[in-house]
Amino acid sequence: MNTNREIAYRVDPALWVRDVLGMSPTSWQELFLRARRGASILALTARQVGKTTAAAWAIAHFMLFNSGSLSVIACPAQRQSAEAVRRVREVLIKAGAELQSDNVYALELKNGSRVLALPGSDDSIRGLTVDGWIIADEAARLPNALIAALRPMRARRPHARFAMLSTAWSRTDPFWTAWVDPDPSWLRLKATADEIETFSPQFLEQERNALGEDGFKREYLGIPSGGQVSPFTWEMYEHATRIHVPLVRPGAAFEPPPPEPAVPIANPFKVSNQWEDSHDIQSR
Repeated sequence: MNTNREIAYRVDPALWVRDVLGMSPTSWQELFLRARRGASILALTARQVGKTTAAAWAIAHFMLFNSGSLSVIACPAQRQSAEAVRRVREVLIKAGAELQSDNVYALELKNGSRVLALPGSDDSIRGLTVDGWIIADEAARLPNALIAALRPMRARRPHARFAMLSTAWSRTDPFWTAWVDPDPSWLRLKATADEIETFSPQFLEQERNALGEDGFKREYLGIPSGGQVSPFTWEMYEHATRIHVPLVRPGAAFEPPPPEPAVPIANPFKVSNQWEDSHDIQSR
């Protein structure tokens, strides 16, 4: 590989994926791969749009071009994290990387770069310092405590990237809470069935019939519903709690009654003192 080509691949991971891996990233995957160093990324996706694949590309690229780096992947179960690491391994092998160590939950290259599959609990993952990628896959299903344990991993390496990728689940999970937060520091990417052309209309109709409207919205449109636990939809709640401002000022009948005039009350202690003074005078 000549020097100019290596510099181009180092700067542009999407170009590296196309030329070296022979794959064609979609537009949202290109934005993900090209996210600036230190970026915080939210990717709201449908099923089977390549979110784990995009994460594997990003981690493999960083491992190859940044010796001695560390990246981590957290999923709801460690077997899922191990599957994600396996995806990274496939990418590295295809790119011709030399592995120093290779097991179910970790990979290390001969240049010292590593990737770890983390368990779905915060008990044993605290204390890691990450300078590569911190990936929270299916982040909507991760506990808040685990997300809280992942974030400080880049405290001493502010150029590390932190990414939460997920399909929709509930309106109170850590992913959706971040998604609706107006915080402008997040890079928000959306790859749902209404945004991309991955799925045929026939397939989507079959899935809608099989999953029901609520399930289809969650799995393919990125819309959490909560209808599976309550007879009331989120739209009904928002409508019921919305504050309606009247078009005209309410009349006097709707105003609070005027306050009644204050009635002075005699001070009993003052009366008592006056009685004692008069009693003393009479006694003299």
